[in-house]
Amino acid sequence: MSKDSTKYNSQDTSYHLDTLAQLSTSNCKELFNKELQYQDKDKINLQKRARAKAFTNSYLFDLIDLKSPLNKSYWNTFHCSTTILQEGKKFTAKYCKNRWCLVCNRIRTAKMINGYMSSIESFKEPRFVTLTIPNVLEKDLKSSINEMSKALRDITKNLKKTYGIKLKALRKYECTYNKFRGDFHPHYHLIVDGENESKQLVNLWLNRFKTADKKGQENTKADSTSLNELCKYFTKIIAKDTDYNPKALDIMFRAVKSQRTFQSIGIRKYVSEDVQEIQSQEIEFKENRNEIWGFDYGSGVYDWTTADGELLSEYEPTKKDLNVINKIYDTH
Repeated sequence: MSKDSTKYNSQDTSYHLDTLAQLSTSNCKELFNKELQYQDKDKINLQKRARAKAFTNSYLFDLIDLKSPLNKSYWNTFHCSTTILQEGKKFTAKYCKNRWCLVCNRIRTAKMINGYMSSIESFKEPRFVTLTIPNVLEKDLKSSINEMSKALRDITKNLKKTYGIKLKALRKYECTYNKFRGDFHPHYHLIVDGENESKQLVNLWLNRFKTADKKGQENTKADSTSLNELCKYFTKIIAKDTDYNPKALDIMFRAVKSQRTFQSIGIRKYVSEDVQEIQSQEIEFKENRNEIWGFDYGSGVYDWTTADGELLSEYEPTKKDLNVINKIYDTH
């Protein structure tokens, strides 16, 4: 299917609009580079959002083509932040809140980092832990996720009852796809307070999952990048061309529908991973007026424009950006 959005018609004509610009963290390294050199912070944030929107559209139509049970939600993502309404200095956008949307994930990641940074900084011995199970087939993925979640809850209770350990951690679910074997690798990443606590956690996990590879479990000292790593998206979307598989992505998205991928354990829950549907912000670099800005995609422009063609963010894709935006992936 062509990536030209003008060839797609959705029956949803409601305005889909944004604000909180995520911090400079992303599951896609291509989303952020040093070539964005502008003076205005609001403009920079809008340029990053425009890039995220263009990148999302670059793979979204492959997901739409699947006619998946998530098809309606995929179309909602097509409309996510497509229109920005300006009222004076107030700019309002509407979001899809979906996990495969890079625009919403920028917001989601920023919320997680801002919300839990102080908790992580208070950890005396922060450890980065990975808990894995053997790869599973599509038919077993959802039940395996549920089993992992229950196992971690049971282990947390066991640590407190048997070892007197009140686990303090942040937990994030992730999943990858093995194209050679056609199976899935669900796993957890955690930042845990305490070296002994993290060792006991890994040991009890291995006792629970007898067939899990001991070498697959990680327990290392957390560093300044660990929270960013933990808060990124639960599966990579744009990766190497040979790794891209929309059917596998759809399976992973359906498996975690209505489930939390991010959770705090033993510490106060400061924020939710949910994204507000409608958000507004004040922008100073545009003159005070009422205007409708629509996202232009597929005509060489990747920005919100007025009916007269005025650009909002003035985002100009680099050659590297265009390679990602225009890439035709092998979907087989």
